[in-house]
Amino acid sequence: MSDIDVNGRHDLRDALDLLSEQVADGILHAEPVYRDTRLPAAAVQPLVRANLAEILATLAGETSSLAAAHETGRVTAAEGMPLDLLQHAYRLAGLRIWEELARRLRAQPDGGPLLRASSRVWFAIDRSSNVAVQAHLEASSGLGEDMARTELLRGVLTGAVQDLETAGRALGLPADTMLVVAVTAPGLPAVPAPGGAAASDDFPEDGGLGVVGVGVGPPGVTMRWLTHEGDRLTLVAAPTSDDALGILTDLAAHARTGASRPFTSLAGAPAALAQARIAARSLPAGQVGLSRYGDNPLDALLVADGERAAELAAAVLGGLRDRDPRDEELLLGTLEAWFEHGGSGTRAATALHCHRNTVLNRLARVAELTGRDINDPRAAAELYAAVRARRLHPPRPG
Repeated sequence: MSDIDVNGRHDLRDALDLLSEQVADGILHAEPVYRDTRLPAAAVQPLVRANLAEILATLAGETSSLAAAHETGRVTAAEGMPLDLLQHAYRLAGLRIWEELARRLRAQPDGGPLLRASSRVWFAIDRSSNVAVQAHLEASSGLGEDMARTELLRGVLTGAVQDLETAGRALGLPADTMLVVAVTAPGLPAVPAPGGAAASDDFPEDGGLGVVGVGVGPPGVTMRWLTHEGDRLTLVAAPTSDDALGILTDLAAHARTGASRPFTSLAGAPAALAQARIAARSLPAGQVGLSRYGDNPLDALLVADGERAAELAAAVLGGLRDRDPRDEELLLGTLEAWFEHGGSGTRAATALHCHRNTVLNRLARVAELTGRDINDPRAAAELYAAVRARRLHPPRPG
């Protein structure tokens, strides 16, 4: 197919991936006006792609429901993005599309085709933008008090709210035991809604509030939640610590979940948020499940200062990096098995399905390559900390 078909319509859908990447990058990084917004990349990228797919289909002469534009208006309203930034995003998309058109039409003998194509681009952009703006206005008018409460919760968790007594009443939080739970993307679970119904989004782009209903959690347990900087944050309030902790299994299903220590005053919410996020990051890369702050203090320490942890791993395990990657992983796995089984070569060998002498030979190679013998308590401590740091902060390829 030529760049311009017989009807003068231009089809750029073969460039959808490239244009989506360019526009999303502009929104997330290149444009200073967006740097203070809360929309995470995981929310921006699919919205950009869906909008561009609609716009490019329109340019190719096909009809579009503009569902993506409507959803974009709803999501940006829920996240509190101002209308001018929403409109700027569409103008950025139009500019990238026009640049791609100009590149393809550069060989045309006159500027007529580019002028006509440019007109169609901005018509399609204005059409989508107008729908998104209208959806944004409708969503904003419908959010009202819920938006205010969501921002109040955000302020409590981040320490921006000073009048905590009033905030607690406004949020309907009893003065009981509380904890903060952070669920990191991807894999955010549905959040229980009032009456026990669950939200349908696996990755919600908007913030909101939900109350645990009968049959969802123990009696008297209240949850208030929102999405913030790409994480689902939940403030759980319950009569006792056991009641609060009892809800964690449901929140942790199929996701990387961290829970803070229980606390009794909203003044402790910002510290609890930091604890919950550290706990979630204490799970090894790619692993889902629940991590409670304080259960693995060494991992929490390594996560809290990722730069120092990476330096520790590089300093202690540097000798292994020169090996074949498969050999390196074999030695690291043997070290982990030895530590996991209390320093027993026999039990480590059983777990690794090899002979005890094989485990001992590998540990001897580790000592040779790192200069640290596991029979020396100090050297063993350094090796253990370095292996944990390596698992929590895997080195980047290359």
